[in-house]
Order: sequence, then C-alpha cells, then structure tokens
Amino acid sequence: MAQPIASINPVAAMASSAASFVAIAVALMAFLQPAATSPPAPPATGVPTTCSYTLITLFDCLPFLSLSTSLSGPSATCCTRLRSVLASPGSICLCHLIGGGVSDFARTNIDPVRLALLPFVCLAIVPPQLPARCLVGPVPPIRNDTSSPALPPPSHN
Repeated sequence: MAQPIASINPVAAMASSAASFVAIAVALMAFLQPAATSPPAPPATGVPTTCSYTLITLFDCLPFLSLSTSLSGPSATCCTRLRSVLASPGSICLCHLIGGGVSDFARTNIDPVRLALLPFVCLAIVPPQLPARCLVGPVPPIRNDTSSPALPPPSHN
C-alpha cells in the first residue's frame, strides 16, 4: 500500500502549476507559429503616434489584470476590445503592457501571469510578429510628453 504524502501546501502547488502552465503556453505559442508558415508582416500603415487611446480602450480588462482584485474571468467587453486591438496596427501599443510601462498610466499593478493568460481566456490570436516588434521597436509613446518617451530598440552591447 502506498504511503500517504505527509503534507502538501495546496497554494504552493497551485502557484507552481500556474507558473508551469504559463511557461508551457508561451513555449507552445513560439513553436506552433513558425515563421516559415507565417505571411510577411504588412507594411506599418496606420500605426498610432501615441498609445494612450489604444490602452484606454483596454481599461475594461483592468479588473482581470490587476493584482489588487480577486481572480475572475475578464468581461466580454474586455475580450472584444482585446481582439479588436490585436487585429489592428495599434497592437504595437500592447508592448507597453508586456514591458510594464502601463502600470503607472493605469495606476494599478498588472499581474504578469494574468496578462499572459488574457489572450487564451479571451480566445484572442496574438500576431506572431508582435513580440519581435516589441523587442526591435520603436514603440509609440503612451503620451506625447517627456514623461513617457517612446521605447527605443534594445541596445546590443
């Protein structure tokens, strides 16, 4: 007969499972959309000069993304707007979410795990070229002022 396990912390096990799920999901996204089968990126027409409007349209997602709220699913409005932004040239503005620059703008702390899960929960398709565009830049600033400069391309030292 098998020995019972002495004690398992269910919160730690759940956190470990969530982290593993996110890591596997990110890895699958990278490998399931190979560059060879992806069409070339369309020319960058209609890219916004600032990202404030695009990010404000996603404020309905903040209750789901915020560290200060209990975990519940995102609203239907959040998912509809996320899919709309992802299908537009304004998707480049989502780089501010990935890079953490939107927390000050939205005045809330964004949970990176919830952020990673949002496209899956909303059944939204993230353009395969978006992560590379975030890395290479330039990304339009959130606002047209000196407090929120455009994200420069990364330095290659």
